[in-house]
Amino acid sequence: MNKRILIIGGVAGGASVAARARRLDAGAEIIMFERGQHVSFSNCALPYYLSGVVGNSDALVMMSPEKFKKSYDIDARVNSEVMAINRDKKTIEIKNTLTGDVHEEAYDVLVMAPGASPVKPRSIGGIDGKNVYTVRNVADIVHLKDGLEAAGAENTAVIGGGFIGIEVAENLAKAGKKVTVVEAMSQILAPFDYDMVQMLHKELLDNGVSLIVDDGVKTIEEKQITLASGKTDWRSERPAAFWWITTTAQVIKIFMRLVMPLRSLTV
Repeated sequence: MNKRILIIGGVAGGASVAARARRLDAGAEIIMFERGQHVSFSNCALPYYLSGVVGNSDALVMMSPEKFKKSYDIDARVNSEVMAINRDKKTIEIKNTLTGDVHEEAYDVLVMAPGASPVKPRSIGGIDGKNVYTVRNVADIVHLKDGLEAAGAENTAVIGGGFIGIEVAENLAKAGKKVTVVEAMSQILAPFDYDMVQMLHKELLDNGVSLIVDDGVKTIEEKQITLASGKTDWRSERPAAFWWITTTAQVIKIFMRLVMPLRSLTV
């Protein structure tokens, strides 16, 4: 009897496991459950939708359930949230997020790759405001761009200077927005040496991006951000501040002003 492998979560982790499992066992039944609407998308290309380098959000999607089935004989199910694991019965309970229907699936092997959620520190006042956005998946980046356009926002703040944050800042600047990067540490891109990162600080400033380091965010209001130092000199008519999850990215493309091409899923 063929082995039944169930995978909770898609995108980079779950999809890689599914493809590897297929290579190791051609006869296994492999089912991957993804809570969101896309089972595989280009994390690193998400910010480039803001500037129009990626003109259509559909181009961010790397593999559809149909492609997974055709290429790997993997059953990829989107809009499917795993609600419970019954270890005694070796089953999981899955809810269809569109219809609310719940059903069980049995497994021989269960792999968990559920991903993560954006960090939104509760210590920051106004963190749940309507003008605060997160960047994690395709739906998030579409929501952010639509929100900016609907509000007519010209001034934006990127809170934190990680890899994806800097990519977001870069693309907002290319889209003609006034961008301020706020970083609580003494530099952006913590993995880099302090001396080396000064070139990247200069690159941001040379491209019209304002940079605040050694200062965190205390509160986010509708028309201003108050920093931990008490400064409130960053204002706009309708700002858009947002948080993101740092995912894999190549900072070298910012330093060299390169644009990351979309690539097919490789595992």
